[in-house]
Amino acid sequence: MSEPSKAVFLSYASQDAEAARRISDALRSAGVEVWFDADGGLEHGDEWDAKIRRQIKECLLFIPLISANTQAREEGYFRIEWELAAQRAMGFASGVAFILPVVVDETREPDALVPDRFRSVQWTRLKGGVMPPDVMQRFLKLWSHRAGLAKHQAEPSRVSAAPIAPPPASSSKRTARISGLVGAVVVGIATALWVSSRPKAGPEPSATRTPPSPAAVAASPDSSAGNSVAVLPFTNLSDDKENEYFSDGISEELLTVLQKIPGLHVAARTSSFYFKGRNATTQEIGAKLGVRQLIAGSVRKSGHQVRVSVQLSHADTGEQIWSESYTRDLKDVFALQTELAQTIVEQLRKQLGGDVTANVAAQVEAAERGGTHNADAHQLYLQGRYYAVRFSLDDLNRAVGFFQKAVDLDAHYARAWAALSQAASLVAGYANTRAEFNAANTLAAKAADQALALDSELAVAHLAKGDLQAGPAFEWKGAIQSYQRALELAPNDADVLIDVGRMAYTENKLDRALDYFSQCERLDPANPAVRIYRGFALMAASRMTEAKAEFQEVIALNPSSPWSYGGVCQVLVLEGQYDEALAYAQKSELAWARRFCVALAQSGRNDPAAAASLNELIKEDADVAAYQIAETYALRGEADHAFEWLDRAYRQGDPGLAWLLSDRLFARIHDDSRWPPFVHKVGLAPDQLQ
Repeated sequence: MSEPSKAVFLSYASQDAEAARRISDALRSAGVEVWFDADGGLEHGDEWDAKIRRQIKECLLFIPLISANTQAREEGYFRIEWELAAQRAMGFASGVAFILPVVVDETREPDALVPDRFRSVQWTRLKGGVMPPDVMQRFLKLWSHRAGLAKHQAEPSRVSAAPIAPPPASSSKRTARISGLVGAVVVGIATALWVSSRPKAGPEPSATRTPPSPAAVAASPDSSAGNSVAVLPFTNLSDDKENEYFSDGISEELLTVLQKIPGLHVAARTSSFYFKGRNATTQEIGAKLGVRQLIAGSVRKSGHQVRVSVQLSHADTGEQIWSESYTRDLKDVFALQTELAQTIVEQLRKQLGGDVTANVAAQVEAAERGGTHNADAHQLYLQGRYYAVRFSLDDLNRAVGFFQKAVDLDAHYARAWAALSQAASLVAGYANTRAEFNAANTLAAKAADQALALDSELAVAHLAKGDLQAGPAFEWKGAIQSYQRALELAPNDADVLIDVGRMAYTENKLDRALDYFSQCERLDPANPAVRIYRGFALMAASRMTEAKAEFQEVIALNPSSPWSYGGVCQVLVLEGQYDEALAYAQKSELAWARRFCVALAQSGRNDPAAAASLNELIKEDADVAAYQIAETYALRGEADHAFEWLDRAYRQGDPGLAWLLSDRLFARIHDDSRWPPFVHKVGLAPDQLQ
């Protein structure tokens, strides 16, 4: 009890001892000191009484457990504890948390026999004392705030007592490494996951590099029926909120490692992080993501030390399966890599046998590809990832800056080069001027080539290259090959499946595209990009009701996307519901998307204002929306203008041309003699794609 001012006091009736132990174990696994009478309020004399009074006077938080058992006991020492806590609470300023009542059964708050002071604060229900990850995260935030953790050094490590195997000799100084903390966490999580949910008989699946076929996708079982998990974003307990990128990075790297384990379904990053800051229950999260287990945790950086606490729980009940805490010195993170990876292998060998252990070890090694030994470069990479996934132009430019600094520190950091390429490609897509567009694409091309030169087996590097080939370069056959190679290297990666599906859509292979988008949607159900692409593919296949439902889901997930309200607008335009389409168009938050959709809807209903709206679109967005201007003219039946703007889109390298073959807005000009030559010029004729 080296820091009594940071302890939590548990008070309960002896009949609730099991619930108290569950809460105590959960808190202690997260590094919280817990005081409670192991015998449940049985009197032990004056010395014991004085100790209890002193602890209540000194504790940081007081948690009384309320139940039918406390209701049945009108007299008990726990009631003295409650009154002592209520008296101490009178000395706190209004709004300062001290008493946190917890109900462990169905006892109703109005009927509870508790001091009046208890009724002035919020109560929490933890049936049986089971603490779900979302409740744990909220508690740790409160505890961290009260404790003033930034003023203290991190506590000693509580890593498992299992011996750590010695590291093998490294074959290269540039061998890529993931964070040692992530490796340590995987020890417990991988073991707990496999032990709690693996089949009782039959061989374990082996790793494969063969990409899934659409038929296999359609036949695959629901992920919730097997081994399935989501890694929720870890809570940042550091006093410096700028360290949010670090806690997000730990979660993301852990997710990446677990995705490599054969037979384990892991919800994709975008969907898992969708619940960050949302007050969702474990049951809601599990149902939304289609997983049986949830991983949650917290990260606390203090000086040169970092402490990571992790819990693995059942999604349907919130019951904790496993938990552990790790403290590491940041400067020693990379020195611990091999040791911790070997610990993972050893733990899995004991539980599952040699064959599976070999597979898991290989997958962990695959997850380490493209990394760095430079701790500063790694932190810059994490900062870049933090901003890259926000998808606004300002944030993407910040991401580019961080990735550039990372590769400046370590020019051999292949994963950072690939991330730089992808972020720069997105900047080009969001660009407001031709100069911005060209500069971003030039940087993206350089970074993608560098990533591939450093590591040709890195899936994300092939994705970055494919995005450029399928964008301004119009090298469709090259893009197909790049995406196919990425799929071979990472067949269960949601980002890979999105791009493979997009390429199938570009080729007008709608059934194949929908198969891949559906598989990706199962992995990443809360990712708006997946639903946008699937919505357009459904629209191209004339499945309008389903397409509209996908775009409505995009509105719920990310209303600021140009294809949220804009997507619904296009469906309604194709259905001839122009008034309703205009209403959706006017809700678009992005200026160019709003101007395009308004012009589109007005053109469809022959509104006199359509010409003025189209002229405004041309005036404001000619350099970045040539493809959309061509769509609008095609819908109006003005073929000459439509081909004029299609030619301009081609000269500008407009990425919208990837949708040309499947875009139903061009239906009215398909019979024009200029259509086949233009398709051939873009490189999308069937003989060119074979």
